[in-house]
Amino acid sequence: MTTIKDSPYKLKSLDFLLIIANVIFIVLYIIVAVNNRISHDDFFSIYIVENYGILEGVNLIYNNWCTRYIALIISFSTTAMLKYKGTLIVYQILLLVLATFSIFTLLKSLTKKILKLTYFQLLNYSVFLSAAIFYCSFNIGDTWFWLSSNCTYLLSTIVTIGALGFYMKQLKKPLTLIILTLCAFLIGGSNGTLSLFLLILISIGLIISFLKIKRFEIPQTYLYSTIVFYLILHLAFILMYVGNGNEIRSSYFKTISLLDTALINFKFCAIIIIKLISKILPYCILFSIPLIITLKNNRQSLSLKIFFLKLSFSIIILFTSIYIFQLPITYKTQDIGAERTLYPLAILTFIFCCYNFYQIGLILKHNKKIKNVISHFAVFTVIALNTFQLINQQKLSSEYSKAFDQRLLQIKNELDKDVIILKPLPKSGYIHSAEISTSSKHFTHEQLKKGLKINGELKLKTKN
Repeated sequence: MTTIKDSPYKLKSLDFLLIIANVIFIVLYIIVAVNNRISHDDFFSIYIVENYGILEGVNLIYNNWCTRYIALIISFSTTAMLKYKGTLIVYQILLLVLATFSIFTLLKSLTKKILKLTYFQLLNYSVFLSAAIFYCSFNIGDTWFWLSSNCTYLLSTIVTIGALGFYMKQLKKPLTLIILTLCAFLIGGSNGTLSLFLLILISIGLIISFLKIKRFEIPQTYLYSTIVFYLILHLAFILMYVGNGNEIRSSYFKTISLLDTALINFKFCAIIIIKLISKILPYCILFSIPLIITLKNNRQSLSLKIFFLKLSFSIIILFTSIYIFQLPITYKTQDIGAERTLYPLAILTFIFCCYNFYQIGLILKHNKKIKNVISHFAVFTVIALNTFQLINQQKLSSEYSKAFDQRLLQIKNELDKDVIILKPLPKSGYIHSAEISTSSKHFTHEQLKKGLKINGELKLKTKN
């Protein structure tokens, strides 16, 4: 008979700390979402939707510049609803809900394997991990709080996490296949780099399964779902790749050989690791630490030798993933990907930290007191971080949104002027700033003019 003391449903002190951390984070996120405003490409989306409608607008952009047709449908559909107050707030909150649901789905699929969580704890940890992938973003504003960007890079990454959860859970087969099909279409029609990365990984998995290499092959029960997801993702990606807009966009970049691409890519990967990965690594470590007492440790204690071997192997996998992910970007643009484009690498870095803290949990298997102290300290630190950012971002985002609204009101009142002189916007914090360039020929000027129907010129007032 299970006593109350031993009941798995009894909340522990760490659970209560997680609740506090999560509540503060949710309030922080809502405050930033409330103060969020459209920016740059969003103004051009307003122009497209007003003049061509959603579907015709998607067709126009698909054939002339951007072929991410699913992302365009989502972006233009949301843009069409911006005339209703609160649309952007609801949209932003839905992104967080979807992120939490995707993580919840993935965690639930792991409950019988490496997790020992109740439903409430699953939800608690899902919100906590949503905060983790929020802070681990290379650029929070570009990734989370910019409509034209998040419907491409953030949404496709979130859906990939959810698809993995449904794939591993293997619900009733037809339902699983339907969900995976929808996910594959969204990913393949929104994010070319992530799609290509997934296609390469799945191709390797299928080859290994075909060659029947034990321990690495895809289990037979998952093979059919894998092939369905692979084929649909391939189809969605091809539809994006063959678009005329992709050809037009590619013409702005020079073509280099595959050998040059392979060599130059090493340099870009080093830049990503040194400048970007190092920037988010403290957050990845901080949010990974509580997992040393959360994951099941049914196995024997791990020796330091085995730990360092696994650590080395995981580093190789992470670096290889970075290389493969950046490779098509290097071939096409001869530059590193934008921070929002590289967001999946931030997620992989976080997973890398989670895996290794799981191994540390095995090393400290018989030192529960040490694990508890470390985990509690980490969550206390997260609470402090969330509290600080709540105060900081409330100030920054509210001042920014107020200045943004005043700018739009000024433009509305001065539409008949030949030149409209605008005050610089204050710091936007986590929000992607809609500030225009000091150069009147910059594309940000044209986007703002088209979206707001400005006939005159815009000039940004410089500080004396």
